[in-house]
Amino acid sequence: MRNVDRRVVKLMLSRLDVLRRQQQTSAQAVLCLQTAQELLNQEQLLPNQVAELDRAWQQIENPLEMQQQEFRQISAALASRLSAQAELQRAVLGLLARLRQLNQQINDDPLAHTADEVAFQAAQIAEHMQQHQTNVEAITLPKQLASEYAVAFQVLQQRLQTLLKSQETLNARLALLTQWESMAAETLKPELLRRSWTSLGVLSASQASDQIAEQRYEALLKLSIASAQPVVLPKSAQPLVGVEQPTDTDKVASHQQFVAALEGLEAALEEGALQVAMDYDKTLRAMDFKALKITPPQNARLVQARGELGRLQGWARWGGNVSREELMKAAQELSDQGLAVIELAKKIGSLRARWKSLDSSAGSAPKVLWDGFDAACTAAYLPVAAHFQLLAEERQRNQIKALLLIDEIQQYAAVALNNTDSDRSTGSVAGLPDWKAIAQFCQQKQQAWRGLGAINRSEKKSLDKSFANASQQLLAPLLVQQQREITNREKLITEASELPVNQRDTAERLRELQLRWQEQAKALPLSRQDEQLLWQRFRIACDTIFTQRKEAASTADTERRQNLQVKEELCTSLEAAISQIEVAVPSVLTGMLRQTQQDWSRTGAVPRGAEAQIEARLSAAVASLQAHIDQARHNAVIAEAHALCDKLALCQLVEVSLGLDGDAEPEGNPDRWDANWQAMPTLPSVFEKTMRSRFDTALQLHRVAERPAIDAYLMTLENNREKLLQELLRAEIITGVDSPATLTRERLQVQVEVLQAALKAGTSGLSSSDQLLRACGLPALMDYVTRERAEHLIMSVKGRAEVAKA
Repeated sequence: MRNVDRRVVKLMLSRLDVLRRQQQTSAQAVLCLQTAQELLNQEQLLPNQVAELDRAWQQIENPLEMQQQEFRQISAALASRLSAQAELQRAVLGLLARLRQLNQQINDDPLAHTADEVAFQAAQIAEHMQQHQTNVEAITLPKQLASEYAVAFQVLQQRLQTLLKSQETLNARLALLTQWESMAAETLKPELLRRSWTSLGVLSASQASDQIAEQRYEALLKLSIASAQPVVLPKSAQPLVGVEQPTDTDKVASHQQFVAALEGLEAALEEGALQVAMDYDKTLRAMDFKALKITPPQNARLVQARGELGRLQGWARWGGNVSREELMKAAQELSDQGLAVIELAKKIGSLRARWKSLDSSAGSAPKVLWDGFDAACTAAYLPVAAHFQLLAEERQRNQIKALLLIDEIQQYAAVALNNTDSDRSTGSVAGLPDWKAIAQFCQQKQQAWRGLGAINRSEKKSLDKSFANASQQLLAPLLVQQQREITNREKLITEASELPVNQRDTAERLRELQLRWQEQAKALPLSRQDEQLLWQRFRIACDTIFTQRKEAASTADTERRQNLQVKEELCTSLEAAISQIEVAVPSVLTGMLRQTQQDWSRTGAVPRGAEAQIEARLSAAVASLQAHIDQARHNAVIAEAHALCDKLALCQLVEVSLGLDGDAEPEGNPDRWDANWQAMPTLPSVFEKTMRSRFDTALQLHRVAERPAIDAYLMTLENNREKLLQELLRAEIITGVDSPATLTRERLQVQVEVLQAALKAGTSGLSSSDQLLRACGLPALMDYVTRERAEHLIMSVKGRAEVAKA
């Protein structure tokens, strides 16, 4: 059709472009739908992923209606998930804000909430948070929210525990105050009140109920202090011989005192303050009613009040007996609780102390209750007594071991210090003690003494003194001998440091000193600190002698001359390689240069007079060789680029000649083309294989000359024209080569596609060399402009490859 009507060809090409765009659109839509479905199936969905998906879908031109409907459904599902995530995050943030607000309220005003209210709110918050954590979208919550919630909830739990503890302390105070107020005033002891009150602890925050309790406590404490003071009888209570009788004024004052005491007794009975009532009754009993001449109504009131007081005292005794029965029951249950011995002893002591406190507050206990309580405590105390008995027996055994150890030390000291015979087994010399054995014995016995265990306190001090005295019999002479040994070691150190360095026998004399040191260390070991300090000094003195001798015998000048000779040989080898640069391979010269530099760095210093000269010689040789290597590489790259351009042109020539009518000219003979190909330089393996495949395909069609196959191949060449332009544009983008100005918009689109493909693959994508290979290996027709672009691209890619290798 190109030869008949080119308008039909253009129409067909335009329709093919439309079909190609439709296929690309459909493929992009399918890809977007797959991505959307993958996002919908993911456990953790991010908003930016959905936004990128929407942007990608908007870039698709006129997708199919079915694809649009499917995308709308998936997009609605994704939006629903994002909405659920946002709602969940807002709910967790609100819950965290509520938790922080509750903590702040408790911190600012501890009295604003009771412990029950805080516990209820904490349970609600924990329940709601548990529901949020089990939500399907819980994985999308920020991790810091969980950590912040855990910290805030832990703070709330701590403050709740503080409130509960304060509430328990307050309840215990109120119960104790109720018990004290039901007791008689004279049975309350101020010290007992103070100890019991302070043992309950201090409230974390001042409460109104606690202030009232403090007032009640202060009143009870004042009442107990007043009842503990001796009562001073009024002077009018009894007439004294030789003393003037009270006057009428005194009688009036006494009567007023009586009335006030009676009214106080009645008021105390009405309020149920037993101790206060007993104090008033005690004051009334100290008065002389005959002298006061109380009226019958007052007497009736006094009798009624004392009857009520007796009733209250009976109730107090009954309450004390109930408490005693509870204590006896608790004592009977101790044996079945399986408590530890120490804890069991504390429990029994606490029960007996509480029983004793009841004697002072509720009167003496009945004999039956006391016998039962004492029997229960005695039975529960049996394991404690047995345990303490075992401890006492163990202390007694340890005491016997200590005495035996002291006797052993004394006997050893008597034998070891009076040793006058030669003993080969111990190594002692005739007439001298074996100080090494004595030092080891003292160390072993001190360790054994420290591991004895517990001893009775009454005997511990005297036994320690006896052990110290017995050990001193050995330690005192041992210390004297060790001081002598330290002096001998100091002499060895002095001798070693004063040895002459240059004498021949210095090394032999130094070895003799080391042998003497070892023999003395074996004969009498010193303390670890002294031994290490002296040995370090001796070793430093010996090392100094050896170092000085080594330095004196060094041959530094000889080594420097040898190093100079080695470096001169390296320079000579580089200079010889420069003279053979035309026949040498650049890679071999590069390896030689690298090896020479490594050998140069490993070679030591040279004489200072020749150092600058030899360095300058090496620098000149390296610079000259490197310049030749760089030039050879550049020439090779240029030759390779020209060879690729020539082979590409030959492929184009063979392919274009397929569409010519008639016989080919002589220069177009397939054999001639093949010979031309063989005469060209060989490309790198990948490029050579690809270009040869393209050339052989076209050459084979020339030789077979089958018209249908040729027409099909020509159609392929024509169809690949646009694809070749796309590949060239993509290669120019990857390489960074400028494209024609008319392709600016299309270049931007392809740049976006290249970037998206690279991001999706997770790598940098195809390299410029790979993209050039794809463009050159694609069989397609190209005009003069396209061919110039291809050749310019080839030269740019090869130039960049040369720079990268350098």
